[in-house]
Amino acid sequence: MNRVVITGMGVLCGEIKPCTVYDTSGLVTDKFGEIDGLDRNNRLYDIIRRTVGDMLTDAGLSAGDISAYVGDCRMFFGTLLARDNAFLEHSRTGADTLAMMNEFAVYAAGLAGVRGAVDISSASCAAGTTALGMAFDFIRNGLCSCAVAGGAEELTQIAGYGFNCLRSLSRDVCNPYDVKRDGINIGEGGAFFMLEELGHAKARDAKIYCEILGFASGNDAYHATSPEPTGEEAYHLMKNALSDAGLSAEDIDYINGHGTGTVLNDTMETNALKKLYENAEKKPFVSSSKARYGHCMGASGAVELADVIRSMHSGDPIVMPNLTEPLDCCEMYNAPESVDMEFAMSNSFGFAGNSASIIIRRWVSE
Repeated sequence: MNRVVITGMGVLCGEIKPCTVYDTSGLVTDKFGEIDGLDRNNRLYDIIRRTVGDMLTDAGLSAGDISAYVGDCRMFFGTLLARDNAFLEHSRTGADTLAMMNEFAVYAAGLAGVRGAVDISSASCAAGTTALGMAFDFIRNGLCSCAVAGGAEELTQIAGYGFNCLRSLSRDVCNPYDVKRDGINIGEGGAFFMLEELGHAKARDAKIYCEILGFASGNDAYHATSPEPTGEEAYHLMKNALSDAGLSAEDIDYINGHGTGTVLNDTMETNALKKLYENAEKKPFVSSSKARYGHCMGASGAVELADVIRSMHSGDPIVMPNLTEPLDCCEMYNAPESVDMEFAMSNSFGFAGNSASIIIRRWVSE
C-alpha cells in the first residue's frame, strides 16, 4: 500500500471566554471557545476561508496547482452541525440538512481548487478525525494521489442549548481528566491538511510534517449520547489503530484524548487507557487540547491533530492548565517539561458511539 504524508496545514481556534456570539442568559455558563475577528454573519465561511488559505500557503501550493490534479485530488470534510440556520430551516420546512452541510464542503473544495469528489463526514464529534482517516485510506489504496482533508465548525445556539439540556456544560473552564471536572465548553474552529502519497510529495520537493501510519473507526452501539462506560469499545478502537499502524501500545509517546471534561467521557477513556497499558513498562503522556480552546464539535479531531503536529515538532507538551487532581493513571496525565514525540495517537469519541483514532509518526528525511 502507498505511504501517506501530511505536507501542509492551516488551523484556527479560539480561547475560552465570555461568549459574544449569541445570548447565553438561559445557560449555566457564558464561557465558550470563541474566535475573535470573524465575520459575524458568516463565521463558518470565514473559518474555512482562513484555514484553507493557510493550508495552501503552508503546503507551497495554489488552488491552480491542485486544480491541475483534476480528479486525482479529493476533498474530505468533517462537520457536525455546520451552522444554526441549517437545522432551524430543517425544523421549519424539513429541508435536507446534509445538503446544507455540503454547501460548506463544496465551498472549501472550491477555495482549495479540488476538482475530484467531495466526501462529507458527519460522524458526530469524530467527524474531523474520520474525514482524515477516509483521506488516508483513499490515498494508501491508490484511489487518489492527494487530498485536502479536515473539518470546520462555528459556535451555534443549538450546540450551546443542546448540551445545556444534557447538563454537560461546565460552569466555568473545562478541566478534562480531573476528579472535579464538571463538563465541557463548546468551541469553534477549523483545520485543513494537505495529504499526499509519499512519492507525489517528494516529486514536488514538499515539506513533510509527518506520516500517517494507522487509522480505525468504530461505534459502540450503546447509547445516543452516553459512552459505553467500561471503555471496552474505546480500548478495541485504539488496539485496531495500533494494529493498522503495525505498532504496540508502548511505541506511542503521546495520546491526545477526546477529553471533554464530562464525568462519563473521561471515566470511560481512563478505563480504556488503563486496560491498554495494564502491563506496559512504558506509558505515554496523555492530555486533551479541549482544556485550552474548548470542544470544537465535528472539527475537534482535525483541530487537535494540528495541535499534536505542532507539539511533535516543537517539543512543547499540550498542557491542561487547570488540572490539579488527575484521575487514575495520573502519571499519564501529568505533563512533562518537554516531549520527544516520534509516535502519537489522536482519539475522538462522539455521540451515538461514533469513534475514530489516527496515528502519526514525526517525519525524518529519508
